[in-house]
Amino acid sequence: MQRLTYFIFRFSIFLFSLMPFALLYLISDALQFLFYRVIKYRYVVIKSNLENSFPEKSPVEIQTLVKGAYKNLCDILLEGVKGLTMSEAECRKRYKFLNPEVANELYAKGKSMFILATHYGNWEWGPQAISLQIKHHTLGIVAPIKNKYIDSYIKNSRSFEKVSVVPMRETYQAFERFKDRLTAYVFIMDQSPSNAKKAHWVKFLNQDTAVLHGADNHARRMGYPLVFFEQHRVKRGHYEIRLTKLFDDASGLEVGEISALFMQKLEAIILAKPEDWLWSHRRWKKRFDADCLWVGSPSDGDGNTDLTG
Repeated sequence: MQRLTYFIFRFSIFLFSLMPFALLYLISDALQFLFYRVIKYRYVVIKSNLENSFPEKSPVEIQTLVKGAYKNLCDILLEGVKGLTMSEAECRKRYKFLNPEVANELYAKGKSMFILATHYGNWEWGPQAISLQIKHHTLGIVAPIKNKYIDSYIKNSRSFEKVSVVPMRETYQAFERFKDRLTAYVFIMDQSPSNAKKAHWVKFLNQDTAVLHGADNHARRMGYPLVFFEQHRVKRGHYEIRLTKLFDDASGLEVGEISALFMQKLEAIILAKPEDWLWSHRRWKKRFDADCLWVGSPSDGDGNTDLTG
């Protein structure tokens, strides 16, 4: 069955490589109608996530966000496939870095860095776009895809001269492998951890939220600079990327400080335009208990949300 799914996937990639973006978004609109109106793909998850995150919003406002979340989801699904065969020129045009000098100044100083990324807007074009617009080698730390054939294809399609992809379980080996090369280690932190007790817990969007601890732990151990990766959709199929340096050296930070700051920044982005985040994941399926590690919240408790100060 995995082989059949893989061949269908490869055929889809071929078709999408021939498809203009205008047609891509017509198909995305049709897919949105199918997901939202017909099969109601993860409707309960999306709606409950939004209701719990925005208890002050009316049912009409929640439904507007639900519809926007489906539109975002369908666009990202199709853009992700299209991106596997997108030209470098098209990638630069559609995924534009506003301030690559933030990363390139670190490169000039001979420093590797950690990039902290999110599932907001289009994250799928990130690996290729980063490699085209900054000087570091790009290394994505990712969760493997369950279909081993598709996982291998995606990994190989993104692994060329300036981009590598490794599964989370090989993170330590990756640091050793790339220790002599200036590298941007990319972590997407807003996923639901598998182990609640190892996670860092914060108050996020009105809910107790478990955060992946790996980036926080590795960054403090390695002492690399940390850069926040923020992507915004300026119009359909076009994104602007802003890099923000958080710390020059993370080695002296407290446990969980990076996780708390990351979630603070992500929350601010989501509050500005909620529908562009990926709401279809069960991010709040874990429950906090006495054995879990509470590290903070988007507010530090005194109304001050600037954790870098």
